[in-house]
Amino acid sequence: MNRSSPVKLVVRHVKSHKFLRATGRWTRRAEAAFNFPNLLNAIHACLARGLEEVELVLRYEGDTKDRCVRLSCV
Repeated sequence: MNRSSPVKLVVRHVKSHKFLRATGRWTRRAEAAFNFPNLLNAIHACLARGLEEVELVLRYEGDTKDRCVRLSCV
């Protein structure tokens, strides 16, 4: 099984649990969140927007749980 790329990669605000849309706005619906093509794109988007208290939410094929990685952009 190849786990090099997640099937789903979105950005979620830690406190509000809202997801980042392609427009840069936030949504409560995970389905409406922008699905980033890779980790570098997601991290770059967070840095470019000056986002704080966010985490990357990754889902790999075959997984039943999401994997969350909190970003600390200091």
